[in-house]
Amino acid sequence: MIIVIDGPAGAGKSTTAKEVARRTGFDYVDSGAMYRGFTYLYLQYDQDRTRLIEILDNHGLRFEFHVTEARVFHGETDITDDIRSDSVNSRVSEVAAMEEVRNTVRQLLRDVSEDSDVVLEGRDLGTVVFPDADLKFFLTADPGARARRRYDERIRKGEQVSLEQVRENVETRDRIDSTRDIAPLKKADDAVEIDSTSLTFEEQVTRILKYIRNRSTAAQGSIS
Repeated sequence: MIIVIDGPAGAGKSTTAKEVARRTGFDYVDSGAMYRGFTYLYLQYDQDRTRLIEILDNHGLRFEFHVTEARVFHGETDITDDIRSDSVNSRVSEVAAMEEVRNTVRQLLRDVSEDSDVVLEGRDLGTVVFPDADLKFFLTADPGARARRRYDERIRKGEQVSLEQVRENVETRDRIDSTRDIAPLKKADDAVEIDSTSLTFEEQVTRILKYIRNRSTAAQGSIS
């Protein structure tokens, strides 16, 4: 079964997808980790787009996805923490807008999801990557709530950042992601939209699990 959760920055896609994966026993797949991995390479190559595109067929990145965990390696080096840096955060939308990078990530996502039960989160999964996914969700919240969540997350990690900076980053990513020419952020016509602004984390997870149980029951029996 393929379950996709799309939505804007700070909507809570990662934490929600991880919890849904944990409770169903499915693998969690973070498309954002892939784009961040290529952004890391872009910065390593001094922001040389031509060089990045040249190495896409032999990029040296390895992605390991399991229940609730995504780890990224460049060669033998674990760069999972590095891809969450401010420098990567500030450039990931730029790299994700490159058609060549999107094509590479699209194929990687399909490869890791083949013959597996997975929960994936991203921005164009339901519209472009998996138009025939078994279930599609579009998770959103108002910009203020999303900025606050992202700010709290970064403070818990010990990062020095202001709420204003985080909100500006969220709004910038919204603008870039929703207006880019290639695979813009938008809700798939058949996706279930969940506005989590006033929902607790448990409430939004429970809503998604209910849809999964209903679909699983109809198709092949209840998820254990």
